[in-house]
Amino acid sequence: MVLGATLTLVLVQLNAASKLAGSRPFRFFGPSRLHKVVEHQHYREHLQELMEAAEPHFVLFTSGVSSDGSPWCPDCSKSNPIIREVIFAAGGSLLEVTAGDRNEWADRKHPIRVDAQCPVHYVPTLYYWTPAGCGSSIANPLNSDEQDETLRLLVAKFVAETAAGQRYVDAVTKDIIASGGKACN
Repeated sequence: MVLGATLTLVLVQLNAASKLAGSRPFRFFGPSRLHKVVEHQHYREHLQELMEAAEPHFVLFTSGVSSDGSPWCPDCSKSNPIIREVIFAAGGSLLEVTAGDRNEWADRKHPIRVDAQCPVHYVPTLYYWTPAGCGSSIANPLNSDEQDETLRLLVAKFVAETAAGQRYVDAVTKDIIASGGKACN
């Protein structure tokens, strides 16, 4: 009984000290993993919660759902479960951001398409998230033409490299960089 009360007191003091120091609250067993789905209009309100959850942190921009409850985007239907599986296997946290219905996403001035800090041109797009904001992303390779195992390997490589602090650059982006931007034409 005394040990339990002492441990509780120590944890409360550690939390108070970490708040005074301006850092995250101390958690004896580490932060818990976060998985939350939010609409695009509200995703920034949940970023602090993501950053306080278990690392690594990822934000998945995905389609909304159709009337039957499934994603209207076939790439999202296929990729999203694999993305979740890989991130959770790595112990990471995931904030899923829905882009809305198909007509809303079709608008070239959709708020997440024109976001100056973190633009999203395709769904699904997976960003590695840091305290400074969005980091590396992967989008084009996440299409429904890929085999499940190929998708799993692509996402696993992205998660591993970005979680290790490396910048991830996919094959399409490497080709664009190598061509000096001429591969965009």
